[in-house]
Amino acid sequence: MACRRMRYLTLLLAAGAILSAQTTGSLQGRVLDTKGRPVAGARVVLSGAGMQGGRTAVTDETGSYRFGLLPPGPCVITATKEGLNTAKSQLQIGLDRTSSVDLTMNPVATATVEVTDATTTMDMKATTSGANYTSDTLAKLNVSRDFANIALLAPGVSQDNAGFKVYGATGAENNFVVDGINATDVEFGTKGKKVPMEFIQEFQVKTGGYEAEYGKAMGGIINVITKSGGNDFTGDVFVYSEGAFLKTGNKHQNDGNLSKPLVLEDKTLELGFDVGGAVIKDRLWYFIAYDRRKEDQTYGIRIGPEAGQKAPQNSKRDLFAAKLTWRVTDSQSLIASIVGDPETITGAVKSPQGSVGTWDGENKVGGTDLSLRYEVTGERWFGQIQVSRHQQTSSILPGLGGSQTQLVDQAGGGAQSGGFGRWDDKKFTRDNIAGSLTGFLGAHEVKAGFDLQYDKADIHRSYTGGQLVTLLFNDGLGTATSKIYSHYWWTTAAGQLTPTFDAPSIVFASKPKHESQAFFIQDKWTVMPTLTVNLGVRTDQTDIKDQFGAKVISLKNEWAPRLGIIYDFRGKGQDKVYASFSRYFEQLPLDLVIRSFSVERNPTTYNYSPTSYAPDPAAEAAAGSTSSIVGSYVEPVDGNLKGSYTDEIILGAESTFRNLYVLGAKYIRRYLGRAIEDGLDVNSPLGDYFIMNPGVSSPAGVTYPKAVRDFTGVELTAQRKLADHYTWQFSYLWSQLKGNYEGAYQGIGGVDGTGQLDPNINSAFDLPEFITNSYGRLSGDRTHQVKANGSYEWDFGLTAGASITYQTGTPISRLGYHDGYGRYELFLVPRGTEGRTPDNTRLDVNVAYTMQLPNKQRLRFVAEITNLLDSQTATVIDQRYNFAQADVGQTNENYKSPFSFQAPRSVRLGVRYSF
Repeated sequence: MACRRMRYLTLLLAAGAILSAQTTGSLQGRVLDTKGRPVAGARVVLSGAGMQGGRTAVTDETGSYRFGLLPPGPCVITATKEGLNTAKSQLQIGLDRTSSVDLTMNPVATATVEVTDATTTMDMKATTSGANYTSDTLAKLNVSRDFANIALLAPGVSQDNAGFKVYGATGAENNFVVDGINATDVEFGTKGKKVPMEFIQEFQVKTGGYEAEYGKAMGGIINVITKSGGNDFTGDVFVYSEGAFLKTGNKHQNDGNLSKPLVLEDKTLELGFDVGGAVIKDRLWYFIAYDRRKEDQTYGIRIGPEAGQKAPQNSKRDLFAAKLTWRVTDSQSLIASIVGDPETITGAVKSPQGSVGTWDGENKVGGTDLSLRYEVTGERWFGQIQVSRHQQTSSILPGLGGSQTQLVDQAGGGAQSGGFGRWDDKKFTRDNIAGSLTGFLGAHEVKAGFDLQYDKADIHRSYTGGQLVTLLFNDGLGTATSKIYSHYWWTTAAGQLTPTFDAPSIVFASKPKHESQAFFIQDKWTVMPTLTVNLGVRTDQTDIKDQFGAKVISLKNEWAPRLGIIYDFRGKGQDKVYASFSRYFEQLPLDLVIRSFSVERNPTTYNYSPTSYAPDPAAEAAAGSTSSIVGSYVEPVDGNLKGSYTDEIILGAESTFRNLYVLGAKYIRRYLGRAIEDGLDVNSPLGDYFIMNPGVSSPAGVTYPKAVRDFTGVELTAQRKLADHYTWQFSYLWSQLKGNYEGAYQGIGGVDGTGQLDPNINSAFDLPEFITNSYGRLSGDRTHQVKANGSYEWDFGLTAGASITYQTGTPISRLGYHDGYGRYELFLVPRGTEGRTPDNTRLDVNVAYTMQLPNKQRLRFVAEITNLLDSQTATVIDQRYNFAQADVGQTNENYKSPFSFQAPRSVRLGVRYSF
């Protein structure tokens, strides 16, 4: 009875892959004789340095075997049976990939054991687009010491100011997972974790075509697992340095249109260690790693009375990881993981555009993530369940200017003086409980699972001195009415319907949360040995609750079907044509509930005083604006509001030649089905904004058109497996991106015409006039993208790796100033029709030499050159056409001049001692 109860308990715990990402891989195949007949009853053993105790299976009547929950890495598979020779192959288990290896057993004739390389680069059971990169591969390429930059090596991925775009989706629409922990930024949906290269076992980016178990993203899935240790005691000690003497100068530091400060000096020092080994051989392993990074930067102030002065910035980052892997029994494991990235930045924590008090402060970011995962394997099933917590701090606090009011001299180009201005103290927590059960039922591999997620925020923000003061106009005559000021601050909810401008300035505070649930079921159906059909569906639900616990939005019935078909047209497991249809729903960040449901009320008044809050009708008339209070307790919500989603269609083919080269081609179509945004209710007497699905019937009617974002692409790829000392990858993408809506990150418009990061409450549909001319080529549209990377190894210890990217420029729009918003939100001509930014090229190189020492010790010297060609092409162009809404014609003389450029060439040197 005890054994039976334990079995039921095990099934209960398992019945519940992690929805956001997998941490393991799988292997399946057949054992055949020389005539192609199945060998039943063969004993198949899988072993590897990263696999505790190995794995064993017995082939069924069809000669088939399968392994699940395998740690990624190299391993050896061996098949034995009495009367037949042993068959053995080497292979690489890929993160969240199903490897396929068939073994052929010869009749006993000699004692020879055949060892072949069965490493595959193709998953014959999936339609997923993307790429996997092992720790060995990453060591040979220059990826700038930032794990997220690895994704830029993959086809279909490009960069924007929020992170990176995947097939048209913005940098705030991806899902980042580290050791099964959802480490996506809780507030904005961008990258929420930093992991150094030495910690990583394998990195995976999924760009499309992924199964129903994956959600919470309309872009890509970024999946990272850290190392786990092993039976042998191993480790590294490393140091990297990058200083000003290794950099070329900025060619554009004297360009007149660069209002933002330039980095004059930048030096970093990074050192750390990692160790791994066994507490109990084949049973209990550990891995511990630490990385300390110190960076010192100096900015040059370019505008106002402080122009020419320097502003220092210093950061200290402590990255650490620890993992325990306990094989409790031959079929059960527990894995505990800790990953931390706290960082403190002091000095110029804000863009320095004035006196020291306006930018000197402290910025605290990062946090510590925890997880505990249980894995269990049965004869024809396996399951896993994981509990995790992601913690994140994002605080910008004042230093020297902590008590003074900040003055922004808008009339004088934006120079700042006085105090620090706005400060934020923000803490976030995300808790997850997720699990799945996979069963093998004949030709069906059925998987079902769940994910329960709880996101919480603790927000405090205000302005030093209680307000932000802006000098709007200065006629220079020195009279009492020569200067017009605007005043902006946070206040209480009192007077919500009848604004009073003597409302006190407060510290805004909010503690909202999201409660989300997701469930999925999927089936990988092997219709015949050469045909696989993947069927799946997931459903998500999110309840958005304000700081008082009241449910303000409930997004239900987010049904996301997935369909994939894979046909092995040669029947050798190395060639496939495939098609997939997928629907992806957005994981809403907390920015919307923080800003729209947290009693965030902001008065704006106009007068002739730099200190008084009170409005002055004469000043209002002179400024052409009216004092007002915006914001309310609860922003109205469309009663029929539904979640944002994207649909995707992929048609593709891949083929292997000479067991060495893989060529691929695919067609990608990804288009927005629905968006969540806010906009002014033109029928409301109070001038309320409301949360809506643009283009869908709502309390304000159909004032706004449907949100459109349409990506079409054709992608060609080629890669060569590592053999004869070298490997390479190549991709070419032709694409177009059109619409009237950028997405969670608005690539143009915003505060200064260079972008706005306010997911689901961007300004795209705020006012009806913002819609005029808004359809066209979006800011992420790049017609051509070419990428290549590769590496070569010499026998005497030298390796060289390089990656190169060429991409055409992005569209330029003619933006007009909107007086009411004080921002560039108007499209004066059809969007994206004013030319393009310049094409850009970047070549990064990694050169390393490894010196072999006694007892398997190694000393590795590394030189990483970023932007070897020193390309300093413009990356952001000034799209502001005029400076006032009433202007006719061009008033900005710098229209179409560069705002920023590619960073100059830099060199990073490193030394690593391994044992």
